[in-house]
Amino acid sequence: MEENKRVVECLKRLAESLKDLPQKEDPPLISHWRNNPPESLTTAWQVLKQGGELVRSTSTKYTLVTKIDVEEGSKLAKDLLKGCEFVGTGALVIYDNSVGCSRSMRALVKQSSRAVIHSCLNLLQMFLDNTDVFQEGNNNNNSMTPAQKTGVIWDACDKLDKLPLNNRNAMRRDLLTWLVDCQETYEEFSELLQHSTEGGDGNIMSNGDECYTSKEEPVAQSSLLLVKCSRGSINIVLKACECVGSSLTSDNSNDSLLWIQKLHNAARCVGIGMTDLGTLLYPPLGDNIQEEIQRQSKSIVELHDLILDKLPPVAFPEDLLDTSRKIRAATVKRADEALDGIKKMT
Repeated sequence: MEENKRVVECLKRLAESLKDLPQKEDPPLISHWRNNPPESLTTAWQVLKQGGELVRSTSTKYTLVTKIDVEEGSKLAKDLLKGCEFVGTGALVIYDNSVGCSRSMRALVKQSSRAVIHSCLNLLQMFLDNTDVFQEGNNNNNSMTPAQKTGVIWDACDKLDKLPLNNRNAMRRDLLTWLVDCQETYEEFSELLQHSTEGGDGNIMSNGDECYTSKEEPVAQSSLLLVKCSRGSINIVLKACECVGSSLTSDNSNDSLLWIQKLHNAARCVGIGMTDLGTLLYPPLGDNIQEEIQRQSKSIVELHDLILDKLPPVAFPEDLLDTSRKIRAATVKRADEALDGIKKMT
């Protein structure tokens, strides 16, 4: 029992150290795109995955043995701690600036590593709090049984095993997430706008949602087109990053990687800003939507400025540049239309 308590305290300290890792910071320069990651990163992945495998293989044995004999189970608790320490060490190495992992990879590693450690902590804590009860085969109406908590550990280890191993895949995962968010937001408010147009001025729909008024409809329509511009912008970023990443050489590597990093951060502003704009698009439209439209249009324009005016040392296809110009111009136009509509609402 004392050994279990010691392990729990160690896991709490480990969890706290990972909690303090900065999730919203980039390294000064990412070290790679897809190929040739630094050796320290390869080693970190090996340690992290070794820890995940140890936790996975030990957790089931720990649960089965501890339900029969707490003292015997405590010996396996040491292996759970060892596995979690491997996971934590790998995460800390990946966060080191010299390794050059992107903000996207860092955030994914932090989230997944903490999930493994917290799931182990929850399992151990359950036995500490309810040892006698579980030895009698009664879960005392707890919301989860030890077997279910072991399943949570396995799920966390599975996700750890599926983490992207390079900056390219980690950053693309973020971009694709924002693309899906844009598409879902566009579809939701397209339907709402259609119902408003058909249903009349400010009526209540059959599902209880309120419709736009005739004065709000132009603002909603232009804002929705800004969401479409956001989606198109993130799609352009996907293509631009692939173009630059596939053209990396020893001569242009640092400049190109820094440009990719800046462009991805610009896409992050667009993706998060689109979500913020979407939360304000529900009728009735509030006063804050004007500020959000201005902020989002500025983020989109700045993204395309990076593509059109601050080119990396790589030649882009002309159709990509042409699409970027069109989206930038459309963004300015739709923002002006939305702001003009807001003036008419007052």
